Amino acid sequence: MPTGSRPDETWVRAAPFRAHVRHAIDVAGVPWPAFAIESDVSVSVVRTLLFGRGGRRLGRLTPRIAARLLRVEAAQLSGLRHSHVRAEATAQRLNVMLSNGIEPNRLARWCDLSGHEFDALVRGAAPSCSRLTETLALAAQRSLCAPALGRRAA
Repeated sequence: MPTGSRPDETWVRAAPFRAHVRHAIDVAGVPWPAFAIESDVSVSVVRTLLFGRGGRRLGRLTPRIAARLLRVEAAQLSGLRHSHVRAEATAQRLNVMLSNGIEPNRLARWCDLSGHEFDALVRGAAPSCSRLTETLALAAQRSLCAPALGRRAA
C-alpha cells in the first residue's frame, strides 16, 4: 500500500497516469524527478510508477496521488528551465549532501548540470540557478538522504 494511503480508499488504474507523466516530461524535456517535486508526490512513488519495482509495474494508485499527478502539465515543467532563483539555498542543500558523503558527480547528474556548472554552484560563484536545478536538488535530497534518515527529508 503506498505511503499515506488509508484502508478505506479506493484505487485507480496507474496506466493512464503513467502515460500522463511520461508525456509531460518528454514534451518538457526535463528529468522525471522534477515531476515528482512539482506534483508533491514522493520521488520513490514516481520512480516506481515509471520504472516499476522488482520487475513489476505499479498497477494502481490512490485517487489522491493520481489527482496530484494530473495537476502538473508539460508547460509548467518547461517553465522550470526558464525561471531563475537565488542560488544560495540550492548551494547549501548540495553542500550538505556533499558533506554527508554523496559523490559530486552523482549530484551533478541528479541536478542535470555539467561538472563546471555544479562546481560553480556549490562554491557560491553562481548568483542564481534555474528553478529546474533547485527542484532537482530537492529531489536528490529526498531520494538520496531520506532513506538514511528513515523519513522524508524536508
